[in-house]
Amino acid sequence: MSTTTVTMPPFMKAMGNLAKEYKVSAKVSKEKKAAKAKRAKIIKQLRAKEAKEEAKVAKEVAKLAAIAKKESDKQAKIDAKEAAKQAKIDEKAAAKQAKIDEKAAAKQAKIDAKEAAKALAKELKEAEKAAKKEAKAAEKALTKALAKEAKDAEKAAKKEAKDAEKALAKKAKDAEKAAAKQAKEIEKADAKAIKAIEKAAAKEAKALEKTALKKEAKTKAVTEAREREDLVETIVNRLSGEVA
Repeated sequence: MSTTTVTMPPFMKAMGNLAKEYKVSAKVSKEKKAAKAKRAKIIKQLRAKEAKEEAKVAKEVAKLAAIAKKESDKQAKIDAKEAAKQAKIDEKAAAKQAKIDEKAAAKQAKIDAKEAAKALAKELKEAEKAAKKEAKAAEKALTKALAKEAKDAEKAAKKEAKDAEKALAKKAKDAEKAAAKQAKEIEKADAKAIKAIEKAAAKEAKALEKTALKKEAKTKAVTEAREREDLVETIVNRLSGEVA
């Protein structure tokens, strides 16, 4: 009794080799997943760096606001000092002018008195007295007005400086608050993006694994079917030989 050897057709061997070639190994799948996780980590680091830079900018803005406040206070003091100095100069000028006017009035009164003769001497004396009193009152009123003006100017300068300081402090606080909020939103978005990337990577790995299993099962089924056909053909040939 002769023994018949069942040989696998070249086509089936080629199909088996092709299936092995396109099969996704666990190592490749793991490497792809690690690469995606690494990219997600790099994105997170870049986002954190951007948030840190924005916080740094907010800090610089606050620093500039403090410098601006200092300069504003300094300028307010200089302006108040200049206003007081100018008030004194104006006061001296007014007093000097009052004295000049007083002398001129007295001189004119004497001339008028001489021209009007002795009958107007009494009237001239009273006019001179009235002029002196008026000049003194005018000088006093002018001094008071100048002092009030200087005080009001100093008060207004202080109020303006205080308002500017308040506005700058509020602006710096708002900028810092906005930077903190933006950093928090960026961090939240990064976490969401990383989670989505990880989910997509897991889904892709699962799909690849499923595809590979399907290909393997299909190849196995084709191979088994071919082997069954070869076996049936062998049996038929053997039976045909025995009958003959």
